[in-house]
Amino acid sequence: MAAFHYNYAVICRVPQSISNRSVGSDNYPRGVDVDKARQEYETLREVLKSLDLNIIEMVEDDNYPDCCFVDDTTVVIGNTALIARPGHISRQGEVGEIRKVLVSDLLMNVVEIKNPKALLDGGDVLFTGKEIFVGVGKRTNEAGAQAVAETFPEYAVSMVNFEKCEALHLKDVFNMAGRSVMAVAPGPDVQTVLRQMQDVASYPYQVMQMDTRMATDMLFVNGHLIHHVRNEMGDKSYGILDEKILWPRHHIQMTELAKIGGTINSLVILITRTRNPKRIISNIQDEDLGYFTMWKRGPDSVPILN
Repeated sequence: MAAFHYNYAVICRVPQSISNRSVGSDNYPRGVDVDKARQEYETLREVLKSLDLNIIEMVEDDNYPDCCFVDDTTVVIGNTALIARPGHISRQGEVGEIRKVLVSDLLMNVVEIKNPKALLDGGDVLFTGKEIFVGVGKRTNEAGAQAVAETFPEYAVSMVNFEKCEALHLKDVFNMAGRSVMAVAPGPDVQTVLRQMQDVASYPYQVMQMDTRMATDMLFVNGHLIHHVRNEMGDKSYGILDEKILWPRHHIQMTELAKIGGTINSLVILITRTRNPKRIISNIQDEDLGYFTMWKRGPDSVPILN
């Protein structure tokens, strides 16, 4: 099965309590407009439906104001799902409903974290289609990264120190925009993490440097790219997509949810459910390369940017 080809998406409705009780509301004390936030969520849901995905929509739970940000609750690759242990204690109860969906509805191979000291947010785990990077230092610790490595032994799993990065999660500043195409947010703190990733990477990637963090928030799904609208991304970053992304695109607005740290990728768990599990592989070809800054290994085997 090719990487980034999915047949299910798990999402959760936006709860009323997100207005002023979300973890991210500390940074936005006025609260968000719940009706607008729900409209943004519904737009994303309709886009996902249009991409040949079976949608599993969970009912919101006001006891968990951040329950709509489902990506933090699990790490899913192929038929295997690792149940996360979110680094913020208020979110740890969210995994219960996700576990039920994965076990009962999707009949997946569900793995639990054994180490009681491990912490893991799904937003810190970036699967490139070939290997896995785990950001460690804020909501995820080394024991959590080790759980990822033990659950997916068929892939190289590399830890990168994310503690000094301004962003909360690794996928706030790094996302896959296509097969072997990585969108990267600006800033010296992000570049420091990027250099770590280059040092430990097992494969080369095309680097698409964006000029805002919001512009880096995107999902590559079934050959399509979902990203923010132009006024949220900025003209320069939107122009980069116009120039370099040759596959179909869908833009959505996320102004309200972004106020409390919400991202497109945080709202979705993408799943490739197969009857006969096989390793997911990237089908990038040499002729697909070009148009991007190329990340490759130099003579000393350390990845460098052209």
